[in-house]
Amino acid sequence: MKSVFALITRIALIAIVALVSAQLATAHHSFAGTYDAAKEITIKGKIIEVSLRSPHSFFFVESEDASGKAQRWSIEGASASQFAQQGVTRDALKVGDPVEVVGNPARSMTMGFRARLLKITRTTDGWSWGTRTGEQVQ
Repeated sequence: MKSVFALITRIALIAIVALVSAQLATAHHSFAGTYDAAKEITIKGKIIEVSLRSPHSFFFVESEDASGKAQRWSIEGASASQFAQQGVTRDALKVGDPVEVVGNPARSMTMGFRARLLKITRTTDGWSWGTRTGEQVQ
């Protein structure tokens, strides 16, 4: 009787761990929960930091609002390995580069100025990367 109870307990515990793990994985990869895919914004500014890493990379861009006040945007994109496969290396964008970013804005501004990267263009020479067909490194 004890061994049957122990077996049932172990199976239940494994099932609970599997369910919780699946929920966490889904929550982590839900861009739709964080960003509004129905909206697109354009941010013009300069790169102030680049963080190519896994699971998601970030480009930090400083731009000015209509009154001239500086805003620091966190632009979330693919992992470093995904970018590398598409030709975006650590040397592609550098601090100080002027850029134009197209992205999906955060659903809530309580998260600060955030957007999901759709396209980034260095305005000095036209180098760009985007998520749409034909927009990988040009």
